[in-house]
Amino acid sequence: MGTLVAVFAHPDDETFICGGTLAKASSLDHHVHLLCATKGEMGRRMGIPPYANRESIATIRENELREACDHLGIAGLHFLSYRDKSLEIQPMDSMVAKITASFASLQPDWVVTFHERLGGHPDHCTIGQATTIAFAHYQQTHPNCRLYFVAWPAYAKQPAKYQLDKNALVSIDIRTVKKQKWLAFGAHKTQSDLYDWVSLPEHQALSHLENTEWLIADNGQRGQVAEPFL
Repeated sequence: MGTLVAVFAHPDDETFICGGTLAKASSLDHHVHLLCATKGEMGRRMGIPPYANRESIATIRENELREACDHLGIAGLHFLSYRDKSLEIQPMDSMVAKITASFASLQPDWVVTFHERLGGHPDHCTIGQATTIAFAHYQQTHPNCRLYFVAWPAYAKQPAKYQLDKNALVSIDIRTVKKQKWLAFGAHKTQSDLYDWVSLPEHQALSHLENTEWLIADNGQRGQVAEPFL
């Protein structure tokens, strides 16, 4: 039994991108913690039809995230208290220090975050960069800890297009925890109302979720076991 710490930028990052991975780690009796940099208060989605507004959205999304964490089996939710869409203008040293302090407290065996080049959103790339630096500090005293970056399916299908070594890609079979991921999708109602399939009956909804999620192993970790949390 170990500890996995996921570090993401917004509520829903943990579910939409790697909810199955986090749920599977929890199902295997690992302790799973989430560091969320913001509360997503600058997001454009307010529900369909809109029922949130700029004043209420932060509280709503925090509550959605807490429910999603319950479905995924995330033991601890920790906010870094940054403003949404502001991470790239924050002092990097301060952000790294916050994350490093969290690692010192939580003692992860595995860290999962965004790739600083392939995160897509500026907040994603920035929190990925800060986490990678913080991990390097933490690994000096915890050499067995491992770092992984989340990967969209397109990265696994065409790794060369994204300048990735195919041997660095790690597949996670999430078939046993797809229901948990679906329920977490539904918890993020303001963000997932856009997807009609989320409200379908369970057996239909689950068919819309992939059976596999992907991670990118950090440099020097290629060739390790396919599922790092087993």
